[in-house]
Amino acid sequence: MKKLSMKHNSQPIKCKVQITRPDGKTFTYQGLFKSTSEAVMDALEKYGIVKVDARAA
Repeated sequence: MKKLSMKHNSQPIKCKVQITRPDGKTFTYQGLFKSTSEAVMDALEKYGIVKVDARAA
């Protein structure tokens, strides 16, 4: 089985994070993160159970 290599950035990347709350309201914020996964984890830690979309900006 072939292993896929993960891309690790030495510098933070700018991410755009969109949050959808349980009541359906959405908002967006941007920040510098090591990866988009870290951006998602940040949103979950801050806002609890929400729908999160994080993309490199």
